[in-house]
Amino acid sequence: MTRLSPAALAQLPPAVRRPSYHRAATRIGFAHIGVGAFHRCHQAEYTEDVLEAGVDDRAEIGVNICPPSITDQLDAQDGLFTRMLVEGDRADFRVIGAIRRVIDASPGRRDAVAALADPNIDVITATVTEKGYCHVPATGFLDAAQPAVLDDLARRDGRSTLPGLLAKVFRVRMASRAPVTLLSCDNIPANGRILRSVVLGFAEGLDKDLARWIEDNVRFPSTMVDRIVPATRPEDFFRVQAELGLDDRGAVVGEPFRQWVIEDDFNVPRPRWDFAGAAFVRDVEPYEQVKMRVLNACQTALSCLGALKGLVTTYDDIRDPTLAGFVQRMILAETAAVLPNLRGMEVEPYLAQTIRRLGNSAIRHTNHQIATDTSQKINQRILQPIRDRGAKGLASPLLETAVAAWLGYLARSQSALGATWEANDPVLPATVAAARASGGDVRVFARAMLGERGVFGALVDDAGFAGRVAGRCHALLADGVDAALGRLGTSGGPE
Repeated sequence: MTRLSPAALAQLPPAVRRPSYHRAATRIGFAHIGVGAFHRCHQAEYTEDVLEAGVDDRAEIGVNICPPSITDQLDAQDGLFTRMLVEGDRADFRVIGAIRRVIDASPGRRDAVAALADPNIDVITATVTEKGYCHVPATGFLDAAQPAVLDDLARRDGRSTLPGLLAKVFRVRMASRAPVTLLSCDNIPANGRILRSVVLGFAEGLDKDLARWIEDNVRFPSTMVDRIVPATRPEDFFRVQAELGLDDRGAVVGEPFRQWVIEDDFNVPRPRWDFAGAAFVRDVEPYEQVKMRVLNACQTALSCLGALKGLVTTYDDIRDPTLAGFVQRMILAETAAVLPNLRGMEVEPYLAQTIRRLGNSAIRHTNHQIATDTSQKINQRILQPIRDRGAKGLASPLLETAVAAWLGYLARSQSALGATWEANDPVLPATVAAARASGGDVRVFARAMLGERGVFGALVDDAGFAGRVAGRCHALLADGVDAALGRLGTSGGPE
């Protein structure tokens, strides 16, 4: 079958949208690091909308610093790809042309640094997942003890980490006096401040002058991004192929809903993404708190509890009355008390919208995909609300149960504790050690994991918290999810 390409666009059926602007007339003014499914289904489409409207002429170059290869997916297609939005039985197909060129920044390749350091690039955006920032989740500082970070600090070229790559890029920009705006689009609270922290932390380990230049010449706005984008499945590729009549190896799938809130802090005239519905605001934090503590917290709790029940996707989870009831009660009875009062994102309607979105039968987001790297996510989604409630003298039995579900999920990845699946998380070495030392006792395992200060911060010193969570973890695994959640009742159940 013919591969998707500019020459093949004329073969598309009329119902498939395609670029109507002259792609060759656009200039490369944006760069994006981490051109995975989420970026292609979210920020790239905002840029596409702006190009279509003719209010900005800046297209983008895409750079990946880890597998899978985007050149394999997009090079032969001249950067073109299809985004398919699905809801129930309905699907909308659109070919996106905002990405003009792609580069895999494997160690030893200098063209990625040159591309990102090009003075014509006004804004660099990034989606590299939470662990890509090489930070300590509990503090937000650079994890200088990470082997990859230590290795990058020791070398001048071929760096593999995001902070290491950016330090190299900014050294080149410093020489050419080319300031830039660096925009994080990952699900990390205050993501701009954390990106600034890890980049400056790395630069200070190399060159104080470089660190000072970054402080003076690079802006780090925070953002909140939202669209559910599961991994593209083989059947999704086949559906796109059947609709287009072309082979598209870069196709992505998402829900119709999207949101982008951006701190208004740019070095150069800001992009016109607001024309496509993005919101530029003074303070992103209230928006990210509501989104992370409601939508993302529900996803984390459902993925771990659903996996423990043998369910496959979030859609399966939300159709389970016990699980759906639990997450709704967790948000309304506990999290709501520590949420900002934000116009347009009031907790009850926002939660109802969240439940509807998670119940989209066409979005098959697997529990194991969502549970990946939970150690990097649980702080902002679950632990911080627990801390905030504790500061008000409020107990958090439901949120603590969500923590226990994650520890149970990790326990079930270990042979000593009834291995059922493989977990994918940076905290896995500690998980293996805790399981080996547990003697098969889930409570012992959970208490050991609750001592991970990089994840739990000051909560490691709270013996009551550790005892309650360990007990809840044991109940989930020994008695089953339904029985354990049933005993929570309205008071949280026995400690």
